[in-house]
Amino acid sequence: MSLDQFVACRRAPKLPDDLPQVGDWKKSDYRGASVYTLDGSRWLINVLVEPGFPEDMIEQLAEDLANTGIEGAMPADYPVLVNVTVEPVTRDDDALSLQMAVLDMLVETCDGIVMAN
Repeated sequence: MSLDQFVACRRAPKLPDDLPQVGDWKKSDYRGASVYTLDGSRWLINVLVEPGFPEDMIEQLAEDLANTGIEGAMPADYPVLVNVTVEPVTRDDDALSLQMAVLDMLVETCDGIVMAN
């Protein structure tokens, strides 16, 4: 089981350069998209820029944008979806801190919003 967080972004991140601990991430391929993985020995963090914004998540994005109070923000303004996953689900402080650091980076550098689960 994994802990998935999604960030809707106005622009794509520069991976792996924007990631914390930049030299520790390994790149692989998943269905034609690059996945960056950091191995914490008892857990993994995966960062995947989705190849397109899934239609089934647009309604959730619209709700999340309405809740942020950002005036005039529309789902079309956020064409990039980034999935940040910790697996397995853990209470490990290092894993959760790193996941938060990645989420913060995406919010700051990509003008993103973390979507509600």
